[in-house]
Amino acid sequence: MLVNEIKNIKEFKGINKLKKPLGLGKFNILIGKNNSGKTTILESLFLFPSPGRVYKLTPHNKTILNFISGGRSGIKSLVYKYEGKGNIELNVNLNKKSHRWKITIFSEGNFEVFKDGKKCVGIYGDYLEFLKDNQKPIHGGNIEKISLDSLETVYFPYDTTFIRTLDNFLSHNEKRIIKENIHIKVANTISEVLDEKFTEIVLKKDGWYLRREDASYIHVDDMGDGVKKVVRTMLILELLKPKLILWDDFDTAMHPSMVKNLLNYLIKKDWQVVISTHSIDVLYYILDMDEDIRVITLRKTQSDILEHNTFSIEDIEDIIDANLDPRYVCQNFEI
Repeated sequence: MLVNEIKNIKEFKGINKLKKPLGLGKFNILIGKNNSGKTTILESLFLFPSPGRVYKLTPHNKTILNFISGGRSGIKSLVYKYEGKGNIELNVNLNKKSHRWKITIFSEGNFEVFKDGKKCVGIYGDYLEFLKDNQKPIHGGNIEKISLDSLETVYFPYDTTFIRTLDNFLSHNEKRIIKENIHIKVANTISEVLDEKFTEIVLKKDGWYLRREDASYIHVDDMGDGVKKVVRTMLILELLKPKLILWDDFDTAMHPSMVKNLLNYLIKKDWQVVISTHSIDVLYYILDMDEDIRVITLRKTQSDILEHNTFSIEDIEDIIDANLDPRYVCQNFEI
């Protein structure tokens, strides 16, 4: 597990501050009303380990900072009321050791990153470089390097346009997809919840196709929205094998059977997952899963303080057994 806890969020986006630290497990489901802070939590985690790293899934190699601040106000939109600085503090696991991580975003457009109080001085190649001693000059003996590959994070925002742009990254990695049999694994997984059997996914001149058992083909974009989404995202996850997956409104456009299938896929793999949802189906399906799953309800006060409470599978099961909707019960629970 990569991130143990969001220790604090202060003046980041629409959040003034976090009322109390937010602990994370291996699989985490964020629920709450619209504008309750779900996307903000996901984006705060996505800034780890550095806002300056390139998000390789973007067509133009955008940095994480530019990717999540692409709205009208730019980077200022990441700072509470567009002025000053926003802070995110995390407790993370690296090489079985716990570390304190602090990320600061300034409304002017710059940022700072500290690990255990030691300043990050840049990204060089595939490594983050930190000073061992902040009081000493930057030189080889005073630098600690941390591999970005060991901290791979994937974020799927609630944005259908972004999902379609993933084809560029997938096309560049076609040979690896075939070498690792990813095109067959994903086709088999998709077939489990569809009315027809597909044997593989192949790239042609005009995009990705699903191959039927009778050797005919159908373009991925001619399938339903849920299939388009799941094919692309599963190919990405099998390629990158990230340590942390962040997914906003993850079940949108998916049939309940596909939601359940995808939940099983995500839960069984060796990565940490944080998803957001408005769907009661997701909460029903987790009852059959014997894993470390947490349901985290979010609520924002009038003064923009983010409150939360955490529920176990057993808590959700008790609520459902009482013929109550866990989304409402959890939302109105005294925090």
